[in-house]
Amino acid sequence: MLFIAMFIAMAIAMFFVTLGFGVYRITVPEAISVFFDHITGNVTDVRDDYYVWDIRTPRAIGALIIGAGLSVAGAIMQNDFKNPLADPYTMGISSGAFLGATLSIVFGFSILPMFDGINATVVNSFILSLVPMTIILVVTRIRKLSPAAMILTGIAVMFLFSSITQIIMVISPSEDMASAYEWRVGSLSSMTWECIPIMAAVAAIIITILYFLSDKLNVMYAGDRAVQTFGEKADVIRIITLILVSLLTAAMICYTGTIGFIGLVGPHVARIFVGSNNRYLIPASAAFGSAFVLLADTIAKISGTNGLPVGVICSMIGGPMFIWILIRQRKSAWM
Repeated sequence: MLFIAMFIAMAIAMFFVTLGFGVYRITVPEAISVFFDHITGNVTDVRDDYYVWDIRTPRAIGALIIGAGLSVAGAIMQNDFKNPLADPYTMGISSGAFLGATLSIVFGFSILPMFDGINATVVNSFILSLVPMTIILVVTRIRKLSPAAMILTGIAVMFLFSSITQIIMVISPSEDMASAYEWRVGSLSSMTWECIPIMAAVAAIIITILYFLSDKLNVMYAGDRAVQTFGEKADVIRIITLILVSLLTAAMICYTGTIGFIGLVGPHVARIFVGSNNRYLIPASAAFGSAFVLLADTIAKISGTNGLPVGVICSMIGGPMFIWILIRQRKSAWM
């Protein structure tokens, strides 16, 4: 509980700190003052209000939601497969989303014709991100797959989608390739108030459902055969939670691109401190993930002339952190 409370407090603090960072120069105290002035309806500087409220606040809220969502998704994936390397992108979700975004960026193609521009990119990435999981579920219905076989199937689909995307990028103009690459590495720069309600609603609903499934998720650590002695069906639990994780991940990355490592690192850090009981692991992963992405995005905004994509910073921080985790992680955490 102390770990959860500490990182919730850190996430709240980082939320206000990040409002003072960006290309537009304003100090952190001034940004916080502008934030509360807008809430109270006492706007004194329209320009400051625009950058703090309309640009940085939705970006900060988006970072909170995405960090929590992807980190929880990673915790569930690792739980379902008893595999410390599982994360939300293992099943090909990110490659499907990237293919959908690339089709929109390069060819202007929209799966749903009523959408165009950025909306087509969001819709394409959301729909195609669900295709790999659908393929896995269909194959599972035809022939029962072990958890390891499901991961390998996801990796195979990931490579298939990635190869198609690479072919498209090779023949695309350099401007479209740059846009597609920025989407690939993940960025919060396009986050707006219009994105927040859908992301927040999906994250709140699915994380709550997963939390109330904590007891069922906990028995998965015993192995598929042992789960039957508890009166549960491992396959049913795994399929239901994987569908929920796919929807959660798709709803996050369709707006931001594939922000990597948080779904891998977040649950590991939380597990070191709170153990594997999902009643604590799920909220701890969410709290750590939110604080981590907010910190990474703050660094991203001040890196270079115009900032860097947050996905780059997450990977730069997450890589060494994951190596440290592998050295520190107790084997008993997976028993």
